[in-house]
Amino acid sequence: MSTSSSSRNIIHSAEPQQTAYAAEPKQDADAVESQTSDDDRVAVNRPPEKIVTHTYGRLSLAILATLGIVHALYFARAILIPMALAIVLFFLLAPVVRFLTRWRLMTESIAAAIVVLVLSTTIGFTSYFLAGPISDWVANAPATFREAEQKLRFFTDPVDKIDQASEQVSKIASGSEKDDVVKVSVQQPAVTSYLLNSTLNFLAGATITMVLVYLLLAMGHRNVNSVVELIPTVEDKRGFVTMIRNVEQGISHYLLTITAINIGLGTVIGVILALLGLPDPFLLGIMAATLNFIPFVGPFVGAAVTFLIGVVYLPTPAEAVIGPLIYILINVLEGNVITPLILGRSMKLNPALVFICIVFWGWAWGVAGILLAVPLIGIIKISCDHFKYLQPVARILSG
Repeated sequence: MSTSSSSRNIIHSAEPQQTAYAAEPKQDADAVESQTSDDDRVAVNRPPEKIVTHTYGRLSLAILATLGIVHALYFARAILIPMALAIVLFFLLAPVVRFLTRWRLMTESIAAAIVVLVLSTTIGFTSYFLAGPISDWVANAPATFREAEQKLRFFTDPVDKIDQASEQVSKIASGSEKDDVVKVSVQQPAVTSYLLNSTLNFLAGATITMVLVYLLLAMGHRNVNSVVELIPTVEDKRGFVTMIRNVEQGISHYLLTITAINIGLGTVIGVILALLGLPDPFLLGIMAATLNFIPFVGPFVGAAVTFLIGVVYLPTPAEAVIGPLIYILINVLEGNVITPLILGRSMKLNPALVFICIVFWGWAWGVAGILLAVPLIGIIKISCDHFKYLQPVARILSG
């Protein structure tokens, strides 16, 4: 009996301990749950951490990307110059193709072929007729400059004396040359090789330009239709087509107007120089019309060439000054009165940006870049005017 009762007491006393041990995990779970909920509340109430942007890293990437683009523009100029010229000619000739296809007498491909053929024939005949006078100019250029130097001796003598004095000072500073010094000279390639390479490059560029112009003119309408098919609604399709037509018409109007103004300016200058007695006025007029595509620099280059020719072929230096003065006066009148009156103030370009672009494109693409700088800026400005998000860029270009 005593043994059984003692065993019962042991069992009863062990039951509460088991219950206590079983209750402990529940208390720990409740504590963990409460602690987790408190941590969640703190995480919710905690302010979001600021993301640190690496400004210098982005700036470095932007600089490297800009340098890469400039590098590509410079070393790929043999391909990019014909492409840029083709784009300019496309906008210039697109209204002509549209006019020929208006009454559906011919397709776009046939109209584009006719336009490109007429353009190529005109350029070919013009180059053929100008080849003689240009060759004479190049052949007579050394003699012309020597004669002009002789007539302007009163102006160049002080400069020559300064050059001689500086050469003497440099010789005294460097000392006499030793006999055992080996002189190294860099031999330039022959003139015939240079002319051959230049001619081949010109023909290759002209071929690329004409083929690309034809493809753009012949496939322009189809390319627009391909994009229109991807637009979902009819209203958006009409808006896109209207925008493209407005951009194209604006650029074509700008390029045609500028070209017509320059041709008129070259004609006036050629007639006036012919009346003054200068030789080859037709060639001088073409030079004036071409140089007028280059703001600021072009008129002064043309005036300088006119002055040198006047010094050689006119009896007195006073008469030689009349031609350049009239040249500059006509250019000033055209740039400040005629062009703004025809195009309006909306097509005014920022002079500082235009000058920077002329310098940059002249460095990157040479003479072709100088001639294409202003038309390309005009195309970019007109395109930005018709896009809402790019209108600030157009305002910057307008100045």
